Amino acid sequence: MNALAKTRGRPRQEADQTCCQQVILEIARKLFMKHPYEKVTTRRIAADAGVDVALISYYFKSKAGLYKAVFDDIYSPFFARLNQLEKASATRNTIEDLFMTIFYLDIEHPELLGIIYKTLVLKDGPRRSFIDKSILAYTDAFHIKIFTTLQGKGFIDPKLDVCLLKDSFNALVMMPFFFYPLKRENCSQEETIAYLEQLYRQNIRLFLYGCAVN
Repeated sequence: MNALAKTRGRPRQEADQTCCQQVILEIARKLFMKHPYEKVTTRRIAADAGVDVALISYYFKSKAGLYKAVFDDIYSPFFARLNQLEKASATRNTIEDLFMTIFYLDIEHPELLGIIYKTLVLKDGPRRSFIDKSILAYTDAFHIKIFTTLQGKGFIDPKLDVCLLKDSFNALVMMPFFFYPLKRENCSQEETIAYLEQLYRQNIRLFLYGCAVN
């Protein structure tokens, strides 16, 4: 009986732990996106999450560890989608899908590019090397693989340099979201998203036209 009770208790305990971790991650993400890294404290995160501050140390070791976990949580499904697109590129042109995958990521987290910019350029936050090597370098490697596959299948002009193409692509997908704060000053969120999607789709046409095989 006791053994059965213990067995029944474990899944709930694990579920409670997962739920608690997710709440901490969500609160930390909101605070890190809104405030400079040094202004966000573990006490503030714990208070807003309604948990003991010791749980942050238990789950994430430190504020820096939690900061890294926030980005892991955001990018994990994105990297899974890139993996799907890499495989799909063997049979069809996935450039539009690639653009829109990044669009939907940035719509869900509109402050994300600003955080990356502040971390890399302004050195705000402790994980500059993590973002540079584990996120941007990983993403760039995926893009190069996808463009190389598409070029090999005849979807991209063979004369184009895929490494330069990756940088052209990054410029087209990143720049619209640098306009996000400016647009939000005078437009509703719905109007801003509609504008950004229209700009994204125009950038897709420009990119496809530039990549077209003569």
